[in-house]
Amino acid sequence: MRRHLRVLALALTILIVASACTPAQINLYLETTAPTRDVLTADQLFRLRQCESTDNYQAVNQSGIYRGAYQFDQTTWNDVAGRHFPFLANRDPATVEPWWQDAMTRALWSERGREPWPVCGRNI
Repeated sequence: MRRHLRVLALALTILIVASACTPAQINLYLETTAPTRDVLTADQLFRLRQCESTDNYQAVNQSGIYRGAYQFDQTTWNDVAGRHFPFLANRDPATVEPWWQDAMTRALWSERGREPWPVCGRNI
C-alpha cells in the first residue's frame, strides 16, 4: 500500500510540474474524474488510442468528422461532456488537453463499453 501511495504521489507531482496546472485545476480534474477513473487502465487507453489515432491526440480523420486521440465525433463528445464534464461541451476533441480526452473516453466506456469503438475496442 505504501508503494502504491508513493507512486501516486510521484505521478501527481509529475502531472503538476509537466502540465503547469494550478492546484485548483488538479483538484477539479481529480474530483470530476473520480467516478470513472478506474474504468480503463493507462495501458488499455494507450492500446485504444494507438489503434484509433496512432497515439495522436490532435488526430483528425480524412472526413474531418472523427477527432482527437479516440476519434470522437462532435455529437458524441458533446453528449458525454454534458453528462460528465459540461465545460468540455462544444470544444473540438482534437484540441482538448490529453488528460481530458482520456477522461472523456473513460466516461463513455463506463456507459457503453467498447461499442463506440467497434474495431479498436476489441483490443481492450
